[in-house]
This record gives sequence, structure tokens and C-alpha cells, in this order.
Amino acid sequence: MPQDTLKLPELSLILLIGSTSAGKSTFARRLFRPTEIVSPGACRGLVANGTGRS
Repeated sequence: MPQDTLKLPELSLILLIGSTSAGKSTFARRLFRPTEIVSPGACRGLVANGTGRS
């Protein structure tokens, strides 16, 4: 029987790692609120000051 709840400590960092098109984003959208998801593109933009360079 599939588990429909995920119990995590209040302060947690969850990393979803997998190949392209493996369903990581879909999984994250189903389990977490939009404010709880940080995309790599958003972080890249902050670090690179929006220039697209790393």
C-alpha cells in the first residue's frame, strides 16, 4: 500500500536527484508547497547575478 504522508523534521533539506525527465519536479509539486521548493535555475540566477554565467 502506498504511503500518502511524508513525516519530516521541522527543519529539513530534501534533495531530489535523478536524471532528466525522471519526475523530480512533479514529485516536489505534489508533496510540497511552492514556497518550499527552490529550483536550481533560481539559485543560479542569484549566484550569477542574473547573467546566466556560473
